[in-house]
Amino acid sequence: MSGTMRVGRLFGIDLKVHFSWIFVFILVAWTLAVPFLPDGYPGWSERQYWAIGIVGSLLLFVCVFAHELSHSLEALRRGRRVESITLFFLGGISQMEEDNESASDEFWVSVVGPLTSLGLAVVFWLVYLVSRGGPSQATALVWYLAYVNVAIGLFNLMPALPLDGGRVLKALLWKVTGDEGRATRAASRSGTGLGFGLMALGIMLVMFTQGIAGIWLVLIGWFIQSAASSIREQQTTDTLLSSRTVSEAMRTDFATVGPGTTVQTLLDERIVQDFERAYVVVLGDTFRGLITTADVRNVGPPDREKTWVSEAMIRSEDVVTLSPDAPLEEALDLIVKRGFHQLVVVEDHRAVGLVTRGDVLRVIEVSRLLTSRPVGDADESPGNSQ
Repeated sequence: MSGTMRVGRLFGIDLKVHFSWIFVFILVAWTLAVPFLPDGYPGWSERQYWAIGIVGSLLLFVCVFAHELSHSLEALRRGRRVESITLFFLGGISQMEEDNESASDEFWVSVVGPLTSLGLAVVFWLVYLVSRGGPSQATALVWYLAYVNVAIGLFNLMPALPLDGGRVLKALLWKVTGDEGRATRAASRSGTGLGFGLMALGIMLVMFTQGIAGIWLVLIGWFIQSAASSIREQQTTDTLLSSRTVSEAMRTDFATVGPGTTVQTLLDERIVQDFERAYVVVLGDTFRGLITTADVRNVGPPDREKTWVSEAMIRSEDVVTLSPDAPLEEALDLIVKRGFHQLVVVEDHRAVGLVTRGDVLRVIEVSRLLTSRPVGDADESPGNSQ
């Protein structure tokens, strides 16, 4: 997710905050300090309202973080790698490298988050019962945290992807039918329905009653239906690429350059004429590295005449490579999730191809055409004509 800032690391997991979180932090603090707390607890000073509002907003996101951390820890326990947890304007998301391997893994990794939120709600409610005779500011804060964790837990249990409840539904359908794809489609359609329903309800609230609550429902509904559609689109893409290999998408006419070329010569004689973004560095038949236009920019103009490509390039051992027989899905995953612009295809220490996002998209587009072609057309290819 772009626009994020890394704020720490826990259990080997990067902790990140998206810039949109700042907006929601301020909004939640304002909602508590201005309309919510004064209505329920009159008589406090303005400073007290804002102090509890700010603390409440911070603790809300601590609870969201605990919810996401429970997902991540359960995934780690089941052998999955978790890259990061990111807080953003609608909550949080755990970025995991691979999908769950079984319906049981899907169920437990998904359900543990809402259970954690409901468990926190019970803890805060018990603290509220014990502290009711104490300062009203403390009891108000604890009551709010109990209430908001119930809301987080129950909302996330709704059976609609991408919510946790949708993943639980997917796991149950997967277990019953034995078909993960069918289960995903059903749960994502439920997400689309929920998303549009929340958007419709939000618009009604904006028009007739409460504007702020309505706007929130529209935003949440839009996010859910968009994510559900993306999940179905990703599933379609995975199906189209399931039997494809890197060799079917790679370019074999990729640009190469020798390690003994100066950066200035590469710029003057190759880049300004070829308009290529990346050059595979080879010495004879041996793959030595990769140099991109970004690497050229990192060399200052005065130094380009005396800097060799071998000094500016990404060395072969640091370049992410694939074999020609690798699944094309793996290439797409590296390009989309890890942000690589191009991947070098290597066989027996020789560079045999280059794969970019455009190359993968070209295969997807052709595969879509083939799957939508009438059956009879398969016999009318040029090679079969009489």
